[in-house]
Amino acid sequence: MSMKDRLVDQAKKLASSSTVVRVVSNDRVMRLATGVMDAKNRLRAARERAAEAWDILLNGHALPNIDPALDDEAGVHGATPARAASPRPAAGGAGLSVVEEAVSAKAPPAARAHVNGAGANGAGTYVAAAAEQQLASQMASRTSLARIGGRDVFEKAYKFMTADNARAMGVYPFFRPLDFNNGPEAQLEGRTVTMLGSNNYLGLTTHPKVREAAKKAIDKYGTSMTGSRLVNGSMRLHNELEEKLAAYHGKEAGLVFTTGYQVNIATISALLSNKRSVAMIDKDDHASIYDGVRLAQAAGARMVRYKHSDPAALDSALSEIADTEGALVITDGVFSAQGEIANLPGIVEVVKKHKARLLVDDAHALGVIGPGGRGTAAHFDLGKDVDLIGGTFSKSLASIGGWLVGERKVLDYIQHFAYSFLFAASAAPPCVAAAMAALEVMQEEPWRQEKLRENFTYMRTELKRLGFELGKTETAVIPIYIRDDLKTVMMWKSLLDDYALYVNPFITPGVPPKQQVLRTSYMATHERKHLDHALEAFEKVGKKFGVI
Repeated sequence: MSMKDRLVDQAKKLASSSTVVRVVSNDRVMRLATGVMDAKNRLRAARERAAEAWDILLNGHALPNIDPALDDEAGVHGATPARAASPRPAAGGAGLSVVEEAVSAKAPPAARAHVNGAGANGAGTYVAAAAEQQLASQMASRTSLARIGGRDVFEKAYKFMTADNARAMGVYPFFRPLDFNNGPEAQLEGRTVTMLGSNNYLGLTTHPKVREAAKKAIDKYGTSMTGSRLVNGSMRLHNELEEKLAAYHGKEAGLVFTTGYQVNIATISALLSNKRSVAMIDKDDHASIYDGVRLAQAAGARMVRYKHSDPAALDSALSEIADTEGALVITDGVFSAQGEIANLPGIVEVVKKHKARLLVDDAHALGVIGPGGRGTAAHFDLGKDVDLIGGTFSKSLASIGGWLVGERKVLDYIQHFAYSFLFAASAAPPCVAAAMAALEVMQEEPWRQEKLRENFTYMRTELKRLGFELGKTETAVIPIYIRDDLKTVMMWKSLLDDYALYVNPFITPGVPPKQQVLRTSYMATHERKHLDHALEAFEKVGKKFGVI
């Protein structure tokens, strides 16, 4: 045997040894090896990002994407490579955009003066307002704060300045306390505003029957059961609502949870509890689904994401799992940011083909679509083909809590093996009673769903006529795409300050890069005067900021 043959033979023996097999099958080792081998490309990408950041700082181009590690297309079956963002065009005059002018008005006089001066190279370029520079760069980099490590776990908190600076500039859009919310109108800091930022789709939070049910439940049961469903926290009221929800959806059994978020955390982590389990999720699924999957991953399960609402991508992903693995496909019925209805017929066909199981989160579909407001599966007449349907009380059911319907044995397993269900206090009596009353009203007053559809159809038609980009919305959630963090926040502020119109700004990292929107949502109790006022405001602000 030649020297070459002997070396090849020894290499084969070494490669098949138990030690080497353990090393190459270790995820940490392989990630490290991949990182080392790809070091050259990583350094090149880092240089390019640094150059782009410097260009943004000097010339005021569009905000950079969030950390590439959080790229929504990374590791997604069926995804196409992302295209590079194009520079933001200047807005005439001194080259200052409307956003820069608006923020500059909040900046110190010295900063405002600097904006209109010559650029750093004195060749006619400009340096954006100091206030905008600071806020924009922090908005772009805030996702990396979570990766800060060290001896003090509070260090990242002390370095988080974006919210404080936005508050100081008067452009912080989140956690604004309402004085009260009466449905289509609310009061904010003593001022009446038109509410287009609520998920109170059927307007039942103020319905006399719903309010009375909550009051009676407090009088009869008190304010809380002070325990989990496992021990002292279950009551007949829970069981009664579970039976009604199951009958309403045509399923064998129901299960009531303390929150809608808990439904997904508990269900996914209980069912995907070992290394032979795969969570197959739409990349645009709700955060509660992602958190449920993270718990399942801690037990060894895998996560695979497929291209948004794409049955072909799902088919490809399911084709690659091992024969010894079982998959749970999980999708939103109506996607909460886009208002888009999932392609459930295509998904069901693929799930059946691969003998997987299907969970549909109908938080934004219940009361909105389907006969009698029964949601996505009913909308497509696929109720018998969806294994599990879950949702929340906090939207059409005008309360706080969550629900799940499906086979009795499956729900029985979940309630015995989901730690986040077993060890959480049960839904409070007034919350359960209010949700049950809302479910009854939903069926007794079908005009509410009809009026809701009339309202959101009118707004979708008129907003498109004005020239706004709305995506593929078909429901009460209508996103207005702005595609820039800072501009989204400034438009939100103008709508609220100048027109008393309350909408929700969705910016990164809550949405993927270039998917920033003003999210609007509609109710059955909105009157035409509310909608027409909103359209007038959107037209003026949209033109002011160059969106239309």
